[in-house]
Amino acid sequence: MLSPSVLIRKVRSARYHAREWNRKRLARREVRNQVRACRNWLHRIDQQRPDVLVGANFVPYGGTRQHMHSLVRYSSLNLAIFPDDKVLAEVPLGFITSDFSEQFYRWTPSSVQAVHSHVFPWFIQWCDFQKRQSGIRWVHTHHNWYYPEFGKGALEPWQEQFNEGFLFALRNADVCLSVSKWQQKFLKEQFGLATHYLPNGVDVKACDQADASRWVAKTGLKDFVLYLGRNDPVKNPVDFVLLAQHLPKVKFVMVGQGLSCEVLRDEWQIEAPANLVVLGGASHEDAQDAIAACSVLVMTSKREGLPTLALEAMAQSKPVVVPTEDGCMEAVGGGEFGFIYRQGDIDHLAESTLEALSDQIRRGRARQRVLNEYNWTVILSKLDKVYTTGIANSHV
Repeated sequence: MLSPSVLIRKVRSARYHAREWNRKRLARREVRNQVRACRNWLHRIDQQRPDVLVGANFVPYGGTRQHMHSLVRYSSLNLAIFPDDKVLAEVPLGFITSDFSEQFYRWTPSSVQAVHSHVFPWFIQWCDFQKRQSGIRWVHTHHNWYYPEFGKGALEPWQEQFNEGFLFALRNADVCLSVSKWQQKFLKEQFGLATHYLPNGVDVKACDQADASRWVAKTGLKDFVLYLGRNDPVKNPVDFVLLAQHLPKVKFVMVGQGLSCEVLRDEWQIEAPANLVVLGGASHEDAQDAIAACSVLVMTSKREGLPTLALEAMAQSKPVVVPTEDGCMEAVGGGEFGFIYRQGDIDHLAESTLEALSDQIRRGRARQRVLNEYNWTVILSKLDKVYTTGIANSHV
């Protein structure tokens, strides 16, 4: 007969092995479900028979996401976002890029004329594979380089890997596009790489549907100086807080993923003054409503490719204040369509903000600039030609 202590150990062991068996059973079931979801996703693509696959759709917010989704929305061709939001809601990103990767490479999108890569090296490598394996045309858009300003003092290893991925794409894609003229020049001078200029577009329809009263109803805030940007070193939220401190009689609002008064205090060692309201992340619709309700949009970024945010504010005829940063200055036409301050000079930023608050001239010209040059309906007519013919010129 077993002693009580031995019996207890055996019971505990049995319970442990039962839990482990059940955990592994559930893990196997989860893997099967994820494989099924990925296969269903590829089946949806085969049924949809798109002309172009646009990816990689890996982040839930930001300018690159808006860029890719706008391509799908406004192209005259049949475009599909890759991967779609449905599969991302069912399957972890790591499963798609790792566990399912081998099966993914065995799949060939039969109807696709072109694949269009943005940012993510995993999708860049797959586009290169499709070009070599199936002869599918590969288009790549370069949004921005990762500079030291994108980290706190230095680049992270993953950012360096992304830069290597960008160079690979720029050297191997059939057609390489740059979203700004200054980056087109940078890539040529630094790496000897020729690209074609096709700027970030603006969803003017979404901008025109913005509703200031909807924002006021949600937040109670109106007639303020606005910052829209995630908690990120390159977005430089500290200078906006310093601006609010500098102009205590003006109302300021910050909206962005990961932002709060606590984050500003703990991560950036700066206190939000009483005239500054700090809100968290917002949907694209809410962000447009915030722009509609504001008096001026201020950007304090250290680096931008071509800031969609500034163009969206211009589309809504809102005064825009930007730093002496290449992408920002290109968006406002060197100051013709917005206000430029010396980056890091808070006194000059304050002067430029006060000037923008009284502006009645540049805002009207700025909207017309967006309609003429940056409206997606204008840009897509040129990009669709690239998809179907592979032909682009320096001013696509």
